[in-house]
Amino acid sequence: MDTQYLAIYQQKFLVKGKLQEVVQEVKAREQELGFAIEPIVIEVENCQRIDFSWHGNTQQVLANLPNAQPKQQAKRGRPKLGVKSKEVTLLPRHWEWLASQRGGASATLRRLVEEAQKNPSIEQQILLKQQQLDKFMLLFLADEQGYEEASRALYRNSRVGLESAIVTWPREIKDFVLDKFVEIAVLHNGAA
Repeated sequence: MDTQYLAIYQQKFLVKGKLQEVVQEVKAREQELGFAIEPIVIEVENCQRIDFSWHGNTQQVLANLPNAQPKQQAKRGRPKLGVKSKEVTLLPRHWEWLASQRGGASATLRRLVEEAQKNPSIEQQILLKQQQLDKFMLLFLADEQGYEEASRALYRNSRVGLESAIVTWPREIKDFVLDKFVEIAVLHNGAA
């Protein structure tokens, strides 16, 4: 299934669809309105904001979308991995175990992290989805009545508390938040 995006402007949903469809619809709406608008675009699945420039006509915006650029020919040799050095504090027995693993401590830690990312526990999935939804609410509703209560209810898995906190929010945003909350509740209840 294609990734779905949602354009939101002044707390109103403008369009939902593929990123190219979102851009085309927003640009068509600008023609109707007679002025430029710059909605916030999020990826529906993970509530992640997608940043790009709305300046220019439809074709210019489409050409500058993330991942719209033609791929550069791969260079020969080892690619830059973007490795960052940071301090890790472990007990001596942990260092001994890491040293005995294939590839040493750094390679073993990378493998462990990658495995955890590929196979997150239910608790990790729930926390990630809660954080994503909380970021969405913060982005659009941080100044609205009920935001703090809604955030607390989200992390408590309290639908009653969440519904009570968001009662005054715009209908489309309220429905979106509740739909995302239900996805999280399904994970809580083990029905995923």
